[in-house]
Amino acid sequence: MDKKKVSLIGSLLLAGGILAGCSADDSEATKEPVEQTEEQPAQSEETTETEEQVAEQSEVQTQVTTYKGIIDELSKAKEDKEVNWTTVTEEYSTNLQTAVNAVSGEFDQALTAAMEGGLSGDIKPNLARQLIDKTTQSYFYKVQKGLHKDIAAAIEADKLDEAKALFADLNYLADEVLIPTAVKRDSYYELNGESSMEESIRTGLAAQEEALNAGNVEDFVVYAQVTDKSIYRSYYLAAQSYAEKIEKAVSEGSASEDDLRNMQAESWGFYQAINGSLSGGDEEAANKLNTLFSLNETDPASIKGEEVKDLFAKAFINKIAIYHEKAPKALEEGDLTSAKESALEGNVFLKDIELYLIDKLGDEKTQSTLEVAEQWFNAISEENAEEAKKHSDVVIATINELL
Repeated sequence: MDKKKVSLIGSLLLAGGILAGCSADDSEATKEPVEQTEEQPAQSEETTETEEQVAEQSEVQTQVTTYKGIIDELSKAKEDKEVNWTTVTEEYSTNLQTAVNAVSGEFDQALTAAMEGGLSGDIKPNLARQLIDKTTQSYFYKVQKGLHKDIAAAIEADKLDEAKALFADLNYLADEVLIPTAVKRDSYYELNGESSMEESIRTGLAAQEEALNAGNVEDFVVYAQVTDKSIYRSYYLAAQSYAEKIEKAVSEGSASEDDLRNMQAESWGFYQAINGSLSGGDEEAANKLNTLFSLNETDPASIKGEEVKDLFAKAFINKIAIYHEKAPKALEEGDLTSAKESALEGNVFLKDIELYLIDKLGDEKTQSTLEVAEQWFNAISEENAEEAKKHSDVVIATINELL
């Protein structure tokens, strides 16, 4: 990673974006569907059956297609129409269950229970729909994390065609599932342009694609933190937003008990993507969030948005502190790539809680803290351990005020 990119990373952190070194054209280019690595044969109208389309898709694309088909069927519940639960269950068991179970047995258990409950009538259709939809989205978050690792391994093994095919899957997953989720949260929290999660994700992907085309695995894994943690932020804010909506609906008396439980289920489903990760920052806070979002443990009417925000912030702050320990340690061990990766990861986590920082510290102090974090990253990148420690101490002291 050249020094120009290093310095620009921090500038875009302050501007509301995340990463530099990619032009506006690069970012826009990622909005278009990524070409497949193998040319697809033209199909006549007579050869457009679902089976043939699926045969041409990668495993990831098949899973996304299956997910969308399941959600289309479940959407009948919104119109009080009967859901064909047999179709939903068969589609899941045929095209998704094995992969989901390989990633998380708990995800599979939750999905299976929701489908069985919907079929038996023990779980109301709309509640089952939300559990299935959001838990599957959490599964896809885990899939994208795995794709970053697989692509990096392929680049390192000099298998660029394989890496590009996997990157096409990553882009497809982002366009079809991950970015639409981020866009909804951008709208709710009024995040626009470079401040938006959508832009951060696309910018990260564009930088990764540049590194991939250059066969530069070190830059690829560093930039992956921008993409991943921006998506991470969208799941965190999704879970938090439903907690806020629940409290508002209760105070206004504008929602039924079923409505509240549906929103609680959405919080729980999105939260599953990041629960384990946040536990690494503060296990108690992460477990409390899981309890609040769990239908069988908490009355949704008792959920308070401010409590949820504070718990999330506590877990994030402790995770940030961990990366401020990992980065200089990696630098001391002579592993500059890991040092930069940890430093950027810590900074993107800091960016993730920017709204909370502004609420508690004010805009000026928040932007100042992000600027110091930029200087910390630059010092790590330039292998200046002494300078890095000075900046790290300032960042940690500031965020610790919030604990």
